[in-house]
Amino acid sequence: MNRKKIVVTLKYYQGELNPFDGAALECALQTGGYVTAVAMAPESVKDQLKSLTRLGVKAVLLSDPAFAGSDTQATSYILDLAIRRLQPDFIFCGRQSVDGDTAQVPPMLAQRLGYQLITRVLEVNGNKFCTRDGLRGEFSQGTVYTFEKIRTLRFPSIFSTAGEVETWNAATLSSDLSLCGLVGSPTRVIKTYESAVGRRKCTFVSMEQFPQLIETLLHKKRKAKKSRESDEKLPQAFYAGNIGSVAESVAQNAVLFDAAAKSPETIAEELMKQGAKTVLWENTEELKSLAARVAVITGAGLCADCISFRVENGELIMTRPARGGNVTADIVARSEMKFATVKTARAGENDVIFSVGKGCVNNIKEIKSLAMRYGAELCCSRAVADSGKMPYSTQVGLTGKTVSPKIYVAFGISGAVQHTCAITGADAVIAVNSDKNARIFDYADYGIIAEV
Repeated sequence: MNRKKIVVTLKYYQGELNPFDGAALECALQTGGYVTAVAMAPESVKDQLKSLTRLGVKAVLLSDPAFAGSDTQATSYILDLAIRRLQPDFIFCGRQSVDGDTAQVPPMLAQRLGYQLITRVLEVNGNKFCTRDGLRGEFSQGTVYTFEKIRTLRFPSIFSTAGEVETWNAATLSSDLSLCGLVGSPTRVIKTYESAVGRRKCTFVSMEQFPQLIETLLHKKRKAKKSRESDEKLPQAFYAGNIGSVAESVAQNAVLFDAAAKSPETIAEELMKQGAKTVLWENTEELKSLAARVAVITGAGLCADCISFRVENGELIMTRPARGGNVTADIVARSEMKFATVKTARAGENDVIFSVGKGCVNNIKEIKSLAMRYGAELCCSRAVADSGKMPYSTQVGLTGKTVSPKIYVAFGISGAVQHTCAITGADAVIAVNSDKNARIFDYADYGIIAEV
């Protein structure tokens, strides 16, 4: 990949570079190619971008008041215009941003550019890669790659000098302002709040009662799972994947469509021919990417990783965690066609899951030993997976897997929205935490205040 041109898309959140994007940039630097870092951000980010030029990269800032408030559709449109000007051989992106967690922009960008898409690169060795799903290959031109947090961005040499940052605005890109910013964004956040979804009444017990509590809960019958029915319903909703009950909960007529082995163009044509207005997609990796690509073709507003829906005055309200899992947001789509990917629970073989949080990351060995005693599956929070202490395949949360065991035991997990939204299907939740004010206790049936 020497002498090849690589564009790395960057996002800054609260003045900090998204760590997934930092990993993508480091991987690009290791190829020996010509690297251009492109960030769509306010002028205040210019100094951070300038520091990156000391690494030998070219830096381009996409900044204009007209870009403010862009959702994923508008963002991918603006990035598409910029990347076409740069004409790179490869595009590297972080898997997702830490605030949005949607992972929508890379597939949308690939669709706009007519590029292939390879997601969740987990290993890089020269010009070869391996993804989180086990796909192996060589980097090829005309492809958008997304990266897990597999590298830490290097520091510049003390002998390096900073270059200039190019600033491109709407006029530079010849942007259609009707497709930029809030005006060009088909989705709107109408409300953010602390979600009550998944809240439970917590009974506090001692650590000595833990073994008997597990035994008692194991002998209970499984609870019947049922999707919450919306008081008002849409006339019709199409759906792809194993989410029929969700579609039926929001629409009088739920229509399954088969998206398997079909191109985004074919799917878009079929949906438009059938007059689809609302389309729900199961959030498997394949369907999430398809949803984003089809949304570009149809102009649909797309809300990712929804945890609940309701219909008000004929309008679908889509709810998902936001701002890195700190709050929950209600979102609507103003477009004629509306898409949503739906967070679904994974059916596991184990009745019990023991999950390791940041608060006990140094006690993984002991918790694993305890899990083996009960035949429990060992999982973890996002912070533990990000630290490299446990694999991403074991992560529970918005950006990991959703689970529904008989018993879920959270060890040292604080209880951010992005985690608790993924355990609502558990029959019983036990939280073990030394902080009596930890949020996790509001989402647990039983609490144990103790050092793990």
